[in-house]
Amino acid sequence: MQVKVDPEEIRRIKQELEELQREKRDIEFKLEELQKELNVWIQKRDEKNLEVRRLREKAREFKAKRDEINQKIKELKKNKEEINAKLDLLYQEALEYKTKRDEFKQLRRLKMPKEKIEERIEKLEWELQTNPNITPEREKQIVDQIQVLATELEIIQQVERFNNKLQEVRKKIEQLKKARRAISLEIQQLANQSQQFHEQMIKTYQKADEVKKEADEYHQKVLEIREKIREVRRELRELERKILEYDQKHKELLAYKLAARLLSKRDANFEKAVQALEKFKRGEKLTLDEILLLQRYNLV
Repeated sequence: MQVKVDPEEIRRIKQELEELQREKRDIEFKLEELQKELNVWIQKRDEKNLEVRRLREKAREFKAKRDEINQKIKELKKNKEEINAKLDLLYQEALEYKTKRDEFKQLRRLKMPKEKIEERIEKLEWELQTNPNITPEREKQIVDQIQVLATELEIIQQVERFNNKLQEVRKKIEQLKKARRAISLEIQQLANQSQQFHEQMIKTYQKADEVKKEADEYHQKVLEIREKIREVRRELRELERKILEYDQKHKELLAYKLAARLLSKRDANFEKAVQALEKFKRGEKLTLDEILLLQRYNLV
């Protein structure tokens, strides 16, 4: 049996194998570079996503502060409404006191001040008490005058009483109006703060959306690179399959070559052993090597 192996075929297979291995190293390097690039984009994406979370958390803080202020404004407006309700009652009360005061003012008949009336009453009463010769007519006249003056004094006292009540109510009204102005000022200040927090919240959410858009772009880049990596890995697996195939082919050819070499060597010795056997049959003298060959192939 003869085994023939073409040396050129072995060299060609070896060259193909070496070329495939070089290609594999190139692909592995490319894969390594893609992985590095992927890590960079992943880091950028994660950093942007972290920034998004921080911005949204900050926006929620602004919103919480805005809502807290708005709740205070709501409570202050409720207080203001309560003050307005009290003022409505006080305005009504003040109107009633003013009306009563003015009604009593209209009942006055004398143009004398209160002190003059009191002084006149005292003089008349003194006259009644100290004049023993007073006539009945004069006494009646004095009593009538005292009665008129007392009625006028009572009217003045009622005017003063209702005027005092009116002033007390007006004082309460001014106090409540002052409190209402303070509440209105505080509401305006809080409203300005609320607006500032609202604008900061909107601005921060908008910034978060912009950064999220960048993060999404980076994520898309990550997906693209991962797809490239999958493609390169598929290419690498196919190449490794070819390398294995060529390596097996190369080893097989080398094995055939070795087998051919051994077989060719065996055939040459066998032929020498056959020739030695012929010499032995003819009775010719054999050399030591020829004897050993005959023993090796069990020919003697």
